[in-house]
Amino acid sequence: MKCDETKPACQKCTSTGRKCDGYSKEIVITLPNDTQAKAVIQRIHTHVPGSSEEKRGLQYFVTHTAVELSGFYSSSFWEHLILQASAAEPSLRHVVIAIGALHEEFACGRLSYEPQFESKGQVFAYNQYVKAIGHLRRSLATGKQAPLTALMSCILFVCFDSIRGAFESALVHLQSGLKILRDVKAHSKEEEHIIQNSITPLFVRLCVQSILYIDTRSTPARRAFVTELSNIGLIDQRTSIPECFENLEEARVSLEKSADDLFRMFYLCDGKILFSPPSTLKQES
Repeated sequence: MKCDETKPACQKCTSTGRKCDGYSKEIVITLPNDTQAKAVIQRIHTHVPGSSEEKRGLQYFVTHTAVELSGFYSSSFWEHLILQASAAEPSLRHVVIAIGALHEEFACGRLSYEPQFESKGQVFAYNQYVKAIGHLRRSLATGKQAPLTALMSCILFVCFDSIRGAFESALVHLQSGLKILRDVKAHSKEEEHIIQNSITPLFVRLCVQSILYIDTRSTPARRAFVTELSNIGLIDQRTSIPECFENLEEARVSLEKSADDLFRMFYLCDGKILFSPPSTLKQES
């Protein structure tokens, strides 16, 4: 006899005097692979404040943008930390929505770099960006803005400006973040761990990419930029690169250290580009 799925007991059972076993309180989902598991997690329904457009931008960031920014590596910053922080900080939430919305316009071929041809989604993304900056400025004015939140905001602003082609604005946000990173003092061991292992490496990668692709300023300005970068450290400079790597992440850290040292010394010496950068580079921002 087929169950009619009536709760708390099947009527077909109770009407014929049978005892209905009821329903298990635990829901067990059998998934054949990790891809389906992630898809189920992403469909979990949670209460998200904002309009339908804001929810769409946030959803696109979670399902597409964070994956693209992580690249070939699992990133605790893009996949966990920034999403958790954006749930509590309006400035982060609005810029996350802005990036998601702008990324969708880019992916669908609707992103225009001419103001007169901006799409509806592009205008919406810019409005969210302005809201994010407004929340951040009010928090800074009242002295209630946590340094860690300010650092994450700078990273997100750099990403947003890079997507829309506003590279000078992206560099301004990047340098602001470097100044905060240089002066910040962690208030707890957990915060210190996040800054050292998640925030600092991101800033170093962004700086190297900016030197390669978007920093077209004069040689003295580039030297000053690299000097400022030298105030933060990716990893202990005394750490040698091992001959054999135990995992992909260890190889990545060593590669980033080498790239950081190479370009920093290169620009401090003469600031001239002696070779053309590779035409394609897919790496976490």
